[in-house]
Amino acid sequence: MESDKILKVAIQGYEGSFHDVAARRYWPDQKLELMPADSFDILGQMLKSGEADIAVMAIENSIAGSILQNYRILRENNFWVSGDIYLRIKHNLLAVKGASLSDIRQVASHPMAINQCRQFLGQYHDWKLIESEDTALSAKHIAEKKKKSKACIASTQAAEIYDLDILAPGIETNKTNYTRFFIVNKHKTEIAPDADKVSVYIRIPDKKGQLLKVLQVIEDHNLNMSKLQSFPVIGSFREYFFHIDIEFDHISQYLGLKDDLLNLTFEYEETGIYKRADITSILEKQQNQLTP
Repeated sequence: MESDKILKVAIQGYEGSFHDVAARRYWPDQKLELMPADSFDILGQMLKSGEADIAVMAIENSIAGSILQNYRILRENNFWVSGDIYLRIKHNLLAVKGASLSDIRQVASHPMAINQCRQFLGQYHDWKLIESEDTALSAKHIAEKKKKSKACIASTQAAEIYDLDILAPGIETNKTNYTRFFIVNKHKTEIAPDADKVSVYIRIPDKKGQLLKVLQVIEDHNLNMSKLQSFPVIGSFREYFFHIDIEFDHISQYLGLKDDLLNLTFEYEETGIYKRADITSILEKQQNQLTP
């Protein structure tokens, strides 16, 4: 994409949210017009209507797991995934300038952020926890109210944008907390020559061992399946969709696999073929923490 063209990007949340951070890291040299959405369904509507050129959508978190509704939004709208990015989720306790921990009586944030900081928050039994629709929006409200008794949990970027103090940095319980975001398009885009990952939906007959056959075919082609997620087919008892992410070195490897999978499924739909995010540093950090 041209760096001088303003790209309208739909994000769930507001300026300073983790979706905002992910968008700016994915397009570091691109002029962006961020388009906030209060929910993922609204985000999908903005992309489908053409109000947004593209969208950044969280799809899974290393602690909370898959965001199932977003797989539904992708499938129902026939959206196309052109990339993914992983973002380390670092939560901070923010408050107005001059506030201290002893001043705090109320902490607001998105419920997922609150749940990911339970160990830290558990030290302060007199704090009232308030669930909000967005971490960054909570920061904005704190800045507007200018009360030392109110704090929020949000990103470092939110602290900078809304001129708030970081009373406690890195308060998330798990220090290997990552969220994976999809880069989502309304229509199928040109496949990059260095693409090495595919996301597909399949639907298989309700027969004994049918899913095992699918997995065996992937194994026979010596390709890595990095994601398998099931969803019930609404109105069809004991039938399921499966979202699968498969990694390959060259697209010809995937095309050979695809021919075999088509013989085992009665519904097969590609959701995206793209260059996968580099997660080498993430794996190294995880390995270092596991090494005694």
